[in-house]
Amino acid sequence: MPFYLSVIILLAGVLLLYFGAKYLVTGSANIARILGVKPIIVGLTIVAFGTSMPEFMVSMFGVLQGASDISVGNIIGSNIANIGLILGIAGLIAPITLKYHNIRLQLLILLMGSLLFCLLAYNGISRFEGIVFILLTVAYVYFLIKSSREGEVRETLPKTDDSMLRNILYTLGGITALIFASKAIIDGASRIAEHFGISQIVIGMTVVAVGTSLPELAASIMAQVKNESDISIGNVIGSNLFNMFFVAGGAATVKGLPINLSIYTFEVPYMLIFSLLLFPIIFISKGIGRLHAAGLLLLYVSFVLISFLWR
Repeated sequence: MPFYLSVIILLAGVLLLYFGAKYLVTGSANIARILGVKPIIVGLTIVAFGTSMPEFMVSMFGVLQGASDISVGNIIGSNIANIGLILGIAGLIAPITLKYHNIRLQLLILLMGSLLFCLLAYNGISRFEGIVFILLTVAYVYFLIKSSREGEVRETLPKTDDSMLRNILYTLGGITALIFASKAIIDGASRIAEHFGISQIVIGMTVVAVGTSLPELAASIMAQVKNESDISIGNVIGSNLFNMFFVAGGAATVKGLPINLSIYTFEVPYMLIFSLLLFPIIFISKGIGRLHAAGLLLLYVSFVLISFLWR
């Protein structure tokens, strides 16, 4: 296959991935509301899982097609992109203002979750460990539901549409789009990696990771435009936790997820450092100001450059 076709397939897959996630969230959220499910349940489960579905589907197809390096790279790379790229861009659009004590617990959960994931994943993630990861995700969602107020979630929900048929079509169309998009991304990324002699782990950490993070990027940008800073930071923290435990756990449950130990020399420490940096940044500036946002974005650019040059 010509190289330009691989690029077209990859870009088409990324675009289809974004719209697939959008319609899946819209359709399934409205179906839940038509059936009488409370908005808080919709926001903290369907919407949260919906924005993580691109990572989930791509990682699943990566495992099934023997491209586990892309799967793992997608998970770690998406977490790095969520903090460096997404919070960086969102903070440049408008300063992210929030109180440290309101977000401290979530930051601690993110850091402890990241450390736990890195520790348990060191020798690869078995099917049993994958099931444990899924159970941890369920426990986290239960914690969110119990500790959150309904008013905090309403702003994140899609616009209400009372047509059951239309929403079923949206949901089925979104799922179908995600399946085809994920396969296209894995195929295109693998061929590009082969063409340039770049490892699949680098492609997964950069190109694929950014592509699957598009729903989170769109959500954070819209939140900043609406002056909903809590949603921006909450979206990133929740997405990172879902990536590590829901996405990795789901992929491992199907076939087991081998881990390339080389990522522990650079990518894993980078992810942990990004998670740790949020503490002093938010504490000192009462959020993420434009200067800190520019710093996060610069660190992300350096991560991408080092990934391509070093590997």
